[in-house]
Amino acid sequence: MKEILFIHQGPHPVHGGFASTITSNWKRYGDHYSEIFKNLLKSLFDDDSPDVIFCEGGLGLPYAVLKKMRNHNINIVLLSADTLFYDLPQMNFLLRKIVEFLLSYVDGIIAISDLNSKLAQNHLPDIPIYTVYPYGNNNSFETNSNLDSNKLLFIGNKEFCKRFDLLVDAVKLLNLKEKKFELYLIGSCVEEVKEDFEWLHKEGVKRDLKPYFADCSLYVHPADFDSCPVTVFEAMSAGMIPLITENVGEAMILQQNGLEKLILKSNDPPKLAADILKIYKKDKQWKDRISRCCKKISEEFNEKSQNAAFFRAFNRLLEELVEK
Repeated sequence: MKEILFIHQGPHPVHGGFASTITSNWKRYGDHYSEIFKNLLKSLFDDDSPDVIFCEGGLGLPYAVLKKMRNHNINIVLLSADTLFYDLPQMNFLLRKIVEFLLSYVDGIIAISDLNSKLAQNHLPDIPIYTVYPYGNNNSFETNSNLDSNKLLFIGNKEFCKRFDLLVDAVKLLNLKEKKFELYLIGSCVEEVKEDFEWLHKEGVKRDLKPYFADCSLYVHPADFDSCPVTVFEAMSAGMIPLITENVGEAMILQQNGLEKLILKSNDPPKLAADILKIYKKDKQWKDRISRCCKKISEEFNEKSQNAAFFRAFNRLLEELVEK
């Protein structure tokens, strides 16, 4: 039986669910640079030497690599759930070389979407890479969204690549010439939105999302890139109709289920505004059908099924490493 160490920065509840299927040995590496550096220094003096380090995101790689440099028999499995591979080509020369050096020690990857998997393969084509989609951990299957509502919803942190700023601009355009739409922003994204409008509701971090899922009709996620935000699954659990760009992890799932109309080809505000209006004006029968389909998809990507899928993928990956 291999000894597995899960190193994390929180962790995200879904990532913790994944890790719980393979190990109870967890260690926090930190959530900001000062904490990461402090824990990195501490690691120089501990005797941890597991067989496998399962690393939540790229920020944990310095810790994992330092361990592997001291014991070359350690395997590093990276959970690709962040923007690391998307950001890599845009990094300055020195930072890119440092990250590439750290990635050279990675033995295998589990990505949380086909989108992340493809990006990882572009940079590390010679190591095993598996895809396991996450699941909503704040679902509301008992809720039925008001599909006639003019209220729009976005949930997310303040990472620029999520492009909630373009959504604000799109709704601004909509409200210049059409029926008044309301936009609800949940999460730390509100810290970056300086404008104020009567139709813009900057709600901040909320524990209970059910009231928003019930009152809003469309969940709009116009990101330049987002690996696979579980908020999409969560909104769909209540029957909300999602509108997401093709660079959001769930886009592949929508496409596989014949829901291409919900995939945004552009997040340019005028085009985004037009796409929102087009879906909003669909008849009730169409919206009801799409809503039911969204609920079904969210039900399929549940905690039990995805944790089991992760367990299988992780063990297959380890088998591949043994065979090498």
